[in-house]
Amino acid sequence: MSEQIGIRIPKAASDRRAGYKTGSRHDTGLLVFTLPSREADAYTSRLIRPGTKMIRNFHPEERGYRPAAAFAHLELPEPEIFVEGLRRVSLCPDDLKTSEGRYLRRCVDLFAHEFTPGSTRIYVRSTIEPGLTPPPATGA
Repeated sequence: MSEQIGIRIPKAASDRRAGYKTGSRHDTGLLVFTLPSREADAYTSRLIRPGTKMIRNFHPEERGYRPAAAFAHLELPEPEIFVEGLRRVSLCPDDLKTSEGRYLRRCVDLFAHEFTPGSTRIYVRSTIEPGLTPPPATGA
């Protein structure tokens, strides 16, 4: 999934998870990994364009929120329900020439959630064009 979306996972990442949901209109790829918070901040700064800020979740969804492609399938809460410790940004590969962004192959919603002090979980959700063959079911 990492390759399909174009998100490189740092070697230091733990708790790697991935999913793929086939839909009638579009498919969705999910990718999740955990990093120490300092490394997560460094990683996201290499991914997003300089001057772009990840924003807080000012309008959280209610508990029980179920998007079409839910992270619950990976046994994780949906990032959209968090207020504390969550930052988010949407990215597309067009002209994203940052050191990590240049690998991006699909538009993504990227969430960084510091779920415990010092540990940040990176969530990635990407819409994938219909007709593409899903990636093989392997580790993230």
